[in-house]
Amino acid sequence: MRSNKELFDLTGQVAVVTGGAAGIGVQMSYALAEAGAGVVLAARKIDRCVAVAEKMSQELGVKVLPARCDITSEEEIDNLFELVQKEFGRLDILVNNSGAAWGAPSLEYPRSGWDKVIDTNLTGPWLCMQKAARTMSRQNYGRIINLASIASFVGAKPEIMDAVAYQASKAAIAGLTKDLAVKWAPYNITVNAIAPGWFPSRMTQGSLETNEDVYLEMIPMGRFGGEDELKAATLFLASPGASYVTGVILSVDGGYVAM
Repeated sequence: MRSNKELFDLTGQVAVVTGGAAGIGVQMSYALAEAGAGVVLAARKIDRCVAVAEKMSQELGVKVLPARCDITSEEEIDNLFELVQKEFGRLDILVNNSGAAWGAPSLEYPRSGWDKVIDTNLTGPWLCMQKAARTMSRQNYGRIINLASIASFVGAKPEIMDAVAYQASKAAIAGLTKDLAVKWAPYNITVNAIAPGWFPSRMTQGSLETNEDVYLEMIPMGRFGGEDELKAATLFLASPGASYVTGVILSVDGGYVAM
C-alpha cells in the first residue's frame, strides 16, 4: 500500500498548464510545482509567463518554463508540445485552463463573439487534449484536467451571466471530458474536470464587483473562492492517487450547484 506522500508526489513528472500565469491558473500551477512537477506555463502573454515562471522556480526549486501559446492557433499548440518534448522528453499532466468570455444579450449575440469563445474554450482545449494524449498513450500514463464551470450544469438569468457562448462551451467541455475518459481509459489516461464557482479574477472582476450581493446570495457558503482553494482539487486529480478516478466533473463552488 502506498503512503499518502507517494500518492500525491509528482516528482519527475511534467505538466502543461494553459493560462497558467494568471488568475486561477497560477493556483493550479503552484499546486503541481509544489508537489515536485516540472511545469510549462503557456499563455498568449509571454511576459506574464516569464514573470510567474521565474518566481516559481526561485521559490520552489523546480524547472518552470514559460511558453507563448494562443490556443486558437493549431500551429502554436504544435509548437508548445514540441517544446515540451524538447525540454522534458515526456508529458504526464495537462491542465486546460485557458478561457474566454463574451457578454451580450442572447437575442443580439454576435457571431464573432461566439466564434472567439468556442475556439478558445472548446476547440483549443480539444486540440491540446488530443496532442497530449498521443504522448501519454505511448507512456501508458497521463492525467488530463479540464476547466469546466458551474455554467456546465445550469443556465443563468441574463443579469447573472449573459454569455451564451461561455455557457455552451463549458457544457461541451463537461461532455467531452466524460467521452474521452471512456475512450482513453485503455491507455491509463484519466480525463477529469474541475468546475469552479465564483473566484475573483480578471475575467470575473467586473461582474463580481457590480453585483456582489446578488452572487453571494446564490452561494450557500456566502463567499467567493479563495486564492488557494483550487489547489487541492488540482493536485488530487493530477496525482497518482487518483488512478481510479476518471470522467468526473468536480465542483469547487461553495455549494452553488447543490442548490
